[in-house]
Amino acid sequence: MYIGLTGYLGTGKGVLAKILENQGFKYTSLSNVVREEATKQGLEHTRENLIQVGNLLREKHGSSYYARRVVEMVSKEPETNWVIDGIRNPAEIKALQEMKNFHLVGISASPQTIVNRILSRKRDGDKLTEEDILAKLDIEKGIGQPADGQQVAKCLEIADFFIINEGTVEELEKKINHFIGLIKGTQRPTFDEVFMGIAYQWSERSTCLRRKVGALIAKDSQQLTAGYNGAPRGMKHSAELGGCLRDKLNIPSGQRHEICRGTHAEQNAITQAAKFGISIDGSTLYCNTHPCVICTKMIINAGIEKVVYDSDYNDPLSKEILGEQKMVEIVRYEGLRFKPNYREN
Repeated sequence: MYIGLTGYLGTGKGVLAKILENQGFKYTSLSNVVREEATKQGLEHTRENLIQVGNLLREKHGSSYYARRVVEMVSKEPETNWVIDGIRNPAEIKALQEMKNFHLVGISASPQTIVNRILSRKRDGDKLTEEDILAKLDIEKGIGQPADGQQVAKCLEIADFFIINEGTVEELEKKINHFIGLIKGTQRPTFDEVFMGIAYQWSERSTCLRRKVGALIAKDSQQLTAGYNGAPRGMKHSAELGGCLRDKLNIPSGQRHEICRGTHAEQNAITQAAKFGISIDGSTLYCNTHPCVICTKMIINAGIEKVVYDSDYNDPLSKEILGEQKMVEIVRYEGLRFKPNYREN
């Protein structure tokens, strides 16, 4: 078994790797390739130097260079279980997925948790400020970075299993053991995992040319309604009309939602409940994307009590409204991703 780790600084990848090592996994990291090159160049192994050397190596040898080197190494010990750290670019994931039984685990935490951890550990005499840490975090996310450079945010979106590490080491170990149990068939998926998996299945029906979104509404561990984003019933899809209207008008993601032929997945799930006379008061909505502001207002007024979402969506007004109200709990999904097309071809 090969378990790859991806995540931001301060999220606990090292702790998770140590947990797996204690369970018999052998450790390696894509960063070892970078450190070897930095040593050859006589550079100190600071995070900034390693990122710079890493980006140059990717630029020279291709985005999957480190992963290909690691695949060569671990393939020499096929009977060994490996934990592979330091994955920071989707091309590296694609190379590692060539190995049978490779699974990618993404680990994250809130920005404030990351800041607090790094400020408290004072590793190597660091004198970082909160602003310094947030700037480093932006680099790891891929903001302002080349496509073949640091792109951890994109890696987290395609992880097979996603962990939010805000608690104790024991809680973290319980989460990774659940994932390993799912792989081995010794544990059942949680209801959150089941319902999010169905939401992803519904997203495959999407006719949106920008983003495939699926949503599901459940209550008392039972599915009530579901929906996906696309044109209203009986109407032509964007592809049939020559493309996306929003693209033609250069409207950025997260803005001017009313200029679109499509109905969002959350809206369709809610209106299906109205059509069939199903009460969704006190229910939970699962969606593979954070709701926009229009969906947010409908969710609140429909009496939905909880929203579990997977990937983020850049709509500041939606997050502002959700931050002000106290009727709907908003939760980032963690667990197994039953994404039909999560692996790029």
